[in-house]
Amino acid sequence: MVRAVFFDAGGTLIHTDPRTWLPPVLARFGERADWSRIKEAVLPAYAYYEDEHLKATDEEKARRLWHETDRRLLEGLGVGQAEAIADWLVEHWEQPGLWPRTPGTPEVLEELKKRGLRLAVVSNWDVLLPRVLASMGLLPYFDAVFASAALGVKKPDPAIYAHALKALGVEPEEVLFVGDRPDADVEVPRQLGMQALLVDPRTGIVPVLDVL
Repeated sequence: MVRAVFFDAGGTLIHTDPRTWLPPVLARFGERADWSRIKEAVLPAYAYYEDEHLKATDEEKARRLWHETDRRLLEGLGVGQAEAIADWLVEHWEQPGLWPRTPGTPEVLEELKKRGLRLAVVSNWDVLLPRVLASMGLLPYFDAVFASAALGVKKPDPAIYAHALKALGVEPEEVLFVGDRPDADVEVPRQLGMQALLVDPRTGIVPVLDVL
């Protein structure tokens, strides 16, 4: 019997495709992106974030990390004023429009809470993750948020899942893990005894209700 649902953040609750949040920002600066370069821009910029985020253990370090990530993304998309726009993004990082929800969020979270399930976020993210979720209006739905930078360990290391299980007082077989990465969000949770569901950010977390 499932007693808890663990969610990844980026690509699961948060739509990270820059086409969902960047155009209004570019319009402020009279800039446009070359969206034909999106893969070439996104993959290395987000890979940089993934490689460096464990060092982002306080707000100042996290803001520097996001500045560099955004600058790389913008330059990869052929955007002028990349430095100035990255400055603006870091200054206004708590604006809700910069963190679009995936479909079904927060409606699914609301339904899960009504069913009495415990909810947590387990994500490879810097220490600002709780504040990001707060800016999205999602933080109240969760019993706990586990950001890898705060714990010093990231998925798919089994230690981060074990930490979340212990903190919420649930056994692996009582947990459904939901995320968009086959390795970290499906394969490893299943190896540890959890149920797991792979979701697509374009369709969001609505499928969660179909498996519970």
